Amino acid sequence: MTLRTVLTLLLIWAGFLSAQDIPPRPNPPRLLNDLAGMLNATEQAALEQKLVAYNDSTSTQIAVVIVPNTDGYPIADYAFKIGREWGVGQKDKNNGLVLLWASEDRKVYIATGYGMEGVLPDIYAKRVISNIIIPEFKNGQFYKGLDQGVEEIIRYASGEYQASASDEGDSAVGLFIVIFILLLILVFIIDR
Repeated sequence: MTLRTVLTLLLIWAGFLSAQDIPPRPNPPRLLNDLAGMLNATEQAALEQKLVAYNDSTSTQIAVVIVPNTDGYPIADYAFKIGREWGVGQKDKNNGLVLLWASEDRKVYIATGYGMEGVLPDIYAKRVISNIIIPEFKNGQFYKGLDQGVEEIIRYASGEYQASASDEGDSAVGLFIVIFILLLILVFIIDR
């Protein structure tokens, strides 16, 4: 495959991603957008109120979006595109977060803006999904999963959590692996 073919395929793929249909930005703007009808009116109002209260008391904006499916697109791409096109968070701080649930696809993803990556790195976002949201979803408790997931995100964003011993152990193991690989490369270079 030539470089020109690879570049052409990448451009076509980028065109598909940019053409993917996401729901239009809600008007008036809302932080909870249940486009799949998974929550009742009382649950929607309670979660919207929590999200608005958090938005009003901080500079961070959390948007919860529920769609039936992502039309075959990767959920991460879909979530980040919603965040960009809807303008979630403050533009100059890029401190928005989209919690996306594609109910028919049975997928959940948390997309953070660059300003949120320090307080909610991917490893923590995955924990929120796998340890809080998904177990409640498996029990049919959709509102409870989203509500508790949002609550956990707020705790992380408020700095209530510090790195746990297991997190520090994970980073130590990662550092050990990097050093080991560098030593192997160095030994290989010296032996030549």
